[in-house]
Parts: sequence; structure tokens; C-alpha cells
Amino acid sequence: MDRESAFKEVWRAELLARLAMLDQVISEQASRTELARERGSDTTTFEKRSRLLEVTREHYVALLKRVLVDGKLPLWNDLDPGGADAITRKA
Repeated sequence: MDRESAFKEVWRAELLARLAMLDQVISEQASRTELARERGSDTTTFEKRSRLLEVTREHYVALLKRVLVDGKLPLWNDLDPGGADAITRKA
């Protein structure tokens, strides 16, 4: 196995692990949002957090596609989707 293939495997494993954890956090956040909604609480903060998690997931999926489909190695700083300001602008 050459060095580039090894790096791609590391990236793939890293992104898949992050996506699995993120899916769990998204599910838990949805449950908290629903519980707050049932209690009649303001869910604005819960919904913003849910959106941040969804944007993060979209970014990881794009990176995984870049590794698997395009065959390109992302840079380590590609895990930062532009910082919190970029994410909150989309919300």
C-alpha cells in the first residue's frame, strides 16, 4: 500500500467515525428539541444547535465524497467548515 492510499484510509476511517458520532448527537438533539416543544418551551436555541450539527454533517459528507469519489486528500484544516461564523450565517 502506498502512502497516499494509507492516508486515504485514515481519512475515510476518521470521517466515518465522526459521522457515526454526529448522527447519534443529531438524534439526541432532535429528542431534546421535541421534549422542549412538548413542554411549551422556546426551542430557538435547540433548533439553532440542530442546524449547526446538520451543517457540520454536510461538510463531513462532502469531505468523505472528496476522498472516496474524487480520490483527493483533503487538508487537515478542511475539517473546519469556515468557523462558527460561516455556519451561523447559513442558519
